[in-house]
Amino acid sequence: MNKKEKWDGRSRPSNDRYRENFNEIFGKKPTIDLKGTVFCKAKKCDNHLYKNESASLPGYCLECG
Repeated sequence: MNKKEKWDGRSRPSNDRYRENFNEIFGKKPTIDLKGTVFCKAKKCDNHLYKNESASLPGYCLECG
């Protein structure tokens, strides 16, 4: 019977999928200044309301309202 190598708790298998996920999670993210920006109230909508607000439903964008 062969014994498995002991896992040190820190090392990870270094394959392509791990590298892609690592870069996605910990890689540099673009910084956008969203200070004072108002977004649409719909849950799955990330549109800005500046010059895009619905006349019939205030707080919602033209696509949602």
